[in-house]
Amino acid sequence: MVTLTIDCKQVTVEEGTTILKAAEKLGIEIPTFCFHDKLEAVGSCRMCLVEVEKMWKLQVACATTVSEGMVVKTDTPQVRAARKGVLEFLLINHPLDCPVCDKGGECELQNLVFKYGSDKSRYKEEKRRFPVDPKSKYDDLEIGPQIVRNMNRCILCRKCVRFLNQIAGETDLGTFGRAAKSQINTLPDIPLDNPYSGNVVEICPVGALTSKSFRYKVRVWETEVTPSICPHCADGCNIKLWTKDDKIYRITSRRNDQVDEGFLCDKGRFGFELINSPDRLTQPLVRKNGEFSPVDWDEAIELAASRFKTIKQGSGTDSLAGAGSSKLTNEESYLFQKFVRVALGTNNVDHRIGSKHLLPGSSLRDNGHVFGMVNSIAEIEKAQLMLVLGCDLENEHPILNLRVIKSVRSGNSLVAANSKSTRLSRFAEDDLIYKKGTEAVLLNGLLHELGENPPQTNRSKSSETTGIAVEKIRELAQALKKADSVIILCGREIADHPESSELLSKLQNLMRLAGDQGRANSGVNLLLTECNSQGAMDCGVLPDRLPGCADIADDDSRGKAEQIWNAKIPQSPGQNFNQMLEAIHQGKIKAMYVAGADPVNEYPEPAYVRDALRKLEFLVVQDILSTETAKLAHVVLPGASFAEKEGTLTNVEGRIQRARRAFDPPGNSKADCHIISMLAQVMGYDFDYKSPVDIFAELARVSPIHEGMSWAKLGDTGKRWQRA
Repeated sequence: MVTLTIDCKQVTVEEGTTILKAAEKLGIEIPTFCFHDKLEAVGSCRMCLVEVEKMWKLQVACATTVSEGMVVKTDTPQVRAARKGVLEFLLINHPLDCPVCDKGGECELQNLVFKYGSDKSRYKEEKRRFPVDPKSKYDDLEIGPQIVRNMNRCILCRKCVRFLNQIAGETDLGTFGRAAKSQINTLPDIPLDNPYSGNVVEICPVGALTSKSFRYKVRVWETEVTPSICPHCADGCNIKLWTKDDKIYRITSRRNDQVDEGFLCDKGRFGFELINSPDRLTQPLVRKNGEFSPVDWDEAIELAASRFKTIKQGSGTDSLAGAGSSKLTNEESYLFQKFVRVALGTNNVDHRIGSKHLLPGSSLRDNGHVFGMVNSIAEIEKAQLMLVLGCDLENEHPILNLRVIKSVRSGNSLVAANSKSTRLSRFAEDDLIYKKGTEAVLLNGLLHELGENPPQTNRSKSSETTGIAVEKIRELAQALKKADSVIILCGREIADHPESSELLSKLQNLMRLAGDQGRANSGVNLLLTECNSQGAMDCGVLPDRLPGCADIADDDSRGKAEQIWNAKIPQSPGQNFNQMLEAIHQGKIKAMYVAGADPVNEYPEPAYVRDALRKLEFLVVQDILSTETAKLAHVVLPGASFAEKEGTLTNVEGRIQRARRAFDPPGNSKADCHIISMLAQVMGYDFDYKSPVDIFAELARVSPIHEGMSWAKLGDTGKRWQRA
């Protein structure tokens, strides 16, 4: 540890800490342009100059490490003069177009000029320009589908280039030219079009890089900012919604180092137009004479309730079913499965709509707890060896992908094993491409290699079947055995595999033979891909599991839920979604309630689903758009998007985080919790909740994995529930 003094305040920090970080610990602000704590410090902007005793000139705080007894001053006349000089040089060529620049109101240059700069300029010559079109006054250049560059405003901090190189592992941008002619640009005919391109806009300290979707739409001081969670994948990135007049204008990151480290993928950053769509459902619809007619809520709910009750009484509870969705919040998922079990009286409920090969509903409670992510996201970068198996990580989990890249850059090893090469393969020591469907043979080969005296015939068979050389299989097995810690990340190819359960068992055995079972920063992780897949599982949207993954056949678990719900629950497991479709075709299931899902588009065989849903006597669909499934419904109930409701989401690592409402749902649509409660109460069941807070509180009473949790305890960064 090192003790030093900054502005007459003493502080003790770890050896190797920079002056900038030591000052932060004391709450002393040192201005910067080029610095970002996730990037290598370059000290190029010189804005963070400070005075250090016994040093003959000012030092850059971002790149100067502390030493014992060091005395630093951050606000002397010499320091202020230096900062004023830096700003004067930057403003020599920087255009004074703050009134039209999208960065106005949140520009670091603008803020620091107000604090340290002068209101007068000694520069009389014309400012340098980087013209793109001689007819244009603004010199804007589209360098990617979403990114516009104005080089006139650039202060050459190079944060954009460094982010892409050091964090995203991309080379789309570079610095071209020298001295006053230096400029940030792409190579000819190669646009800035990687999955992380939008981060360069947010990381830019001035208005040199802007996004096409936000340019000239609204000024930032006119908007309201709402903290939320990205709904596009299971990574659970923390975001800010920038809204005005019930419309989202942009999404930016809300840094949570345990999850996203302040970065977003472009889908999460720019994929909000669906919420602003003019095609949103805003009124309940009822099919009359083959056509949809808008009705009020009372008529729609009364019709749905009466038809459900009629079919239940006439054909029995097993003739009803519920299809939930990973898009619903935890509170909505909990309420939905409770409605199906209590009001419809059946365990025919499932949220796994998009696959024909479903993992066991028992989730994390089988096969050594492998049905989910057992390691944390942060632990990925600490594993000495990472094996990414059957997973296109950049597409399925883009932010976890950044963690893997970070881990590789810190010196850890990566092996990729897929049926096709992926972009992550660029960082892998080995890129093993196996023949599709031969995952089990590959794992058998690895298991044989880790056993005593592996038979040569098994080696040859594994190699011939998988298409991977014997030497490569042997090298991977030895690497797994030698590594101090191993994290295996399994993706969609494993989750959707017909033998997914067996594959995960083999992986667990592989870890045991390699000696990594139970070690820190080691584990087999199945990465669920949809936004709240883990939450839907945890909240009991499964035919054989109650909230908390409790077995439906377990008398104690079922009795606990019955007591809290004041209702009886069927003891026998219900049908999963595949079985529901088969039962509909057989005429056994006659009515279905679909909430937030679009089975026609999500299931691998759309025609099969469409034919099944057409055979139903009664179909209720609850969604925000008129989906292909909604077009087949008898009653359509307009729900709310993630930006229009309160709730929690559980990400891939089991972290429960709060999403907040930015504005009310459009027209006459309602939050999904409200709709489910209305329907239940009309059917004669007590679903009187004042808010999602009350629903979560009840979930925490029913579910063993949510026990002791509350919204208040989640804080700003969420909380992981502990896997048993």
